Amino acid sequence: MENVVFRRTSTIEDYKGVVEVMREAWSMETSEIVPVHVLKAVDESGGFLLLAESNGKVVGFALGFIGYSEEYGYYLYSHMLGVLPEYRGTGIAQQLKLLQREWALSRKYDLVTWTFDPHQGRNARFNFGKLGVIARRFYVDYYGELHDELNRGLPTDRFMVEWWINSRRVRERLSGKYTPPSFDEIAGEAYFPIKTARNGVVRIATSLEVAEKDLVALEFPYDINKLRDIDLESAIKWKLLFRDAVRFYLSRGYIICEHVLGNIDGEPRNFYLVVKSSLDEVLEGNCLWR
Repeated sequence: MENVVFRRTSTIEDYKGVVEVMREAWSMETSEIVPVHVLKAVDESGGFLLLAESNGKVVGFALGFIGYSEEYGYYLYSHMLGVLPEYRGTGIAQQLKLLQREWALSRKYDLVTWTFDPHQGRNARFNFGKLGVIARRFYVDYYGELHDELNRGLPTDRFMVEWWINSRRVRERLSGKYTPPSFDEIAGEAYFPIKTARNGVVRIATSLEVAEKDLVALEFPYDINKLRDIDLESAIKWKLLFRDAVRFYLSRGYIICEHVLGNIDGEPRNFYLVVKSSLDEVLEGNCLWR
């Protein structure tokens, strides 16, 4: 992150820079972009907007606003985090989240939430693996049809993740003390309800056999975008099978707590770990595989 500065906005040009990151990061159409006047309103009304700047150019941002629930009170809803494509993998996204966490803790918030597409493996590794989020809510076609490149042609199903920023789980995940399990650690313990098979150059989902087990591993595509481009019908089928599986387990009190990346017979594979456990136990780092 050499020459990268993290700061609050100070000018209208800063907001315009955020808009350009949205446009480039997601190939987003103008109708989907959060306009400058809304960014300014959120920023100046107690919301969160932080920029990453390199050589005078906005290259990333995080945007959030305050939410409220009857169960947990006030929390920070992290609506968007974007980084220009050429700056991905540099640590900017993680630093934006860490600074967002500091901001929320300084205002006495314990919870940060946001949505993400559960079929995007890179985001799953970041959210669950690096930050330590959990998920207990799943929404079908949450945004309706979106026209950016990432969502093209697919339903916008989403996890609503919970980042309990002052929990032992998150503190130890960020410090590197509490790490996600390997595939070998869970392979003999977990139940795999989504059945898959290799079909030429890609893996596809073939069937679903749900059962109530203590530890469940839900497979999802290693690269949903590649699968969509090669075989749209199979990509949609996998999303629908995954949707049915997630709704089955979440409706029975399970918690999605980890992303596991496996390399099986030379093929990379993605899994979510789903546990029958209480929220307190998960946030304390109690797990079934160690």
